Amino acid sequence: MESSHQLGDDVPLDVTLLVESEVLRRGVGSLLAQIPWVTLVDRRPDRTGSPDSGPGRASFIIATLPEWRTLTGEDLLGPGTRPFVLLIGDDIHAGDLSLPVEVPCDGVIPLREATVPLLDTTLRRVVEGDMPLPAPLARELLAGSRGPVRRHTGRRAVSFTDRERETLGLLTQGYSNKQIARALGISAHGVKRLVGAILLKLGAPNRTTAAVMAMNERLL
Repeated sequence: MESSHQLGDDVPLDVTLLVESEVLRRGVGSLLAQIPWVTLVDRRPDRTGSPDSGPGRASFIIATLPEWRTLTGEDLLGPGTRPFVLLIGDDIHAGDLSLPVEVPCDGVIPLREATVPLLDTTLRRVVEGDMPLPAPLARELLAGSRGPVRRHTGRRAVSFTDRERETLGLLTQGYSNKQIARALGISAHGVKRLVGAILLKLGAPNRTTAAVMAMNERLL
């Protein structure tokens, strides 16, 4: 599954909070309520599909780690593109994102640093194709990718086009979709297609996992 929303600044966005603590939910909700282009949607996605954001709108799910783990791929199915999924919390580690999961993660917000400007900036970055991560988590993911990994009988049998290989190389360096588009001299829409193809071929739920898999299995 890949989000394919193409939004400019201040495009209306629906946000569903999946937070186990009512106090925490109210606190994060009060911050989001101060962002004019955000509307809080007080309902959890169900098996019939994700909340309908309507024409010209996109949707986000912001979840704590325990709630994220209860979601399945079916929870994100709907008539349009899937919602973006953000994790919020201070106890999220590389292992939590590297485990095989059905539900993608499009970014992580550190709870202790959560402010209106940070939430606003993070939502915008995700919509633009970036995957915001706290610096300690990003370093942990990269360090893990260089450390000992499980044994393989050989390289994964994945065939990439030249363009996909170039894109994957930039993705592992932390480039956003916009930066990849500039580096390759192609459109952002073209980059989204390439990233989607890479995730599909690797069976990766998100960009970070794809980058870690590529480095671990020496696919570049």
